[in-house]
Amino acid sequence: MYNNELTFVLGEYDRIVNKIRPNTKSLLVPHLEDLEYKLRPGMNILTWTSMNIDGYLQHVHQGLQKLEQLIININDIMENRIENNLKALSKTVLVNLPTDSHTYTLEEFVEMQSEWIDTESKKLKSKNYEVEQAVEDLIQTICSYTLD
Repeated sequence: MYNNELTFVLGEYDRIVNKIRPNTKSLLVPHLEDLEYKLRPGMNILTWTSMNIDGYLQHVHQGLQKLEQLIININDIMENRIENNLKALSKTVLVNLPTDSHTYTLEEFVEMQSEWIDTESKKLKSKNYEVEQAVEDLIQTICSYTLD
């Protein structure tokens, strides 16, 4: 039974660690070390006849669940709030070339572009602010995680 439980724990560890995105891995180094600290007694101290294997397994399961929730939150912020806004920013067109066959005077064209730039710059500022807030939330999420 303990063999199966420990095998399951190691499989869960691999599954959870593989959820970490490469661009956030360096942010999670202390959290991974914390989880490895929780796993260490199973590698060094515990034996098959130890009385506290159940407590150890419960402690490790809690640590895995806690780390998995942190990773899910971080991935959500990265994907839905940061990367999506950055993609929208990258698709912003700064010059609006008319598609109709109408000819414009230089003043009309400049006026049309000025209006276009004003509206697009407001969108850019809004998306930029959303990214800034998402990064602050990301930092807050990582810092609020308590380490053992």
